[in-house]
Amino acid sequence: MSVPEFRPSSPWLAFTGLLPVVIMVPILLVHAYALGVVVAAAGCLAVVGYHLARGQGITSLDLLALVFATVNLCVYFFAHSTWLIEHVAVVFYTLLAAQCLVSLIRGDPWTAQFTRRVVTPEFVTDPRFRAMNVRATVVWAVAFVACDVLSLALHGAVSIWLPLVVMLVAAVASRVMGRRVVSGGAGRGTVAG
Repeated sequence: MSVPEFRPSSPWLAFTGLLPVVIMVPILLVHAYALGVVVAAAGCLAVVGYHLARGQGITSLDLLALVFATVNLCVYFFAHSTWLIEHVAVVFYTLLAAQCLVSLIRGDPWTAQFTRRVVTPEFVTDPRFRAMNVRATVVWAVAFVACDVLSLALHGAVSIWLPLVVMLVAAVASRVMGRRVVSGGAGRGTVAG
């Protein structure tokens, strides 16, 4: 079956939901907590607005990040607590890993919601679409668990930056694996899960 796979727009648009987190990290590193939580909330709103304007809907990551940023704002400004900010990495990575694992159990891979944004509508029904998303979701689940472990085991700036490197590697790995599945290099559309 010859189905065009990817839209002409950038496939990196699938990762826009992680931008507010990446932008917030350096701000929190310098303990500018008020600015960090405001930037995170504004970034999440901007990402949601961007996707809604493009008619792409809201993903579970968009929703999780927005709810998390809102809770963080409330806890910081109204409860005057920095507990959630101080544990932001572990809490967020745990929630993301849980989303990945639950999606695999349910049979609707977590990454499919992002990949739909960068593939042609016809390709969504192709068995290769599900195959590449099962593999990519496994990569992301492992990456988020690794980020959790690193955040708990390490201290200081390395406990924040190393997980970001892990996420960057996961983004590249999931893209490369997706391309391999689409091109038939990793078993055309056959994945258990």
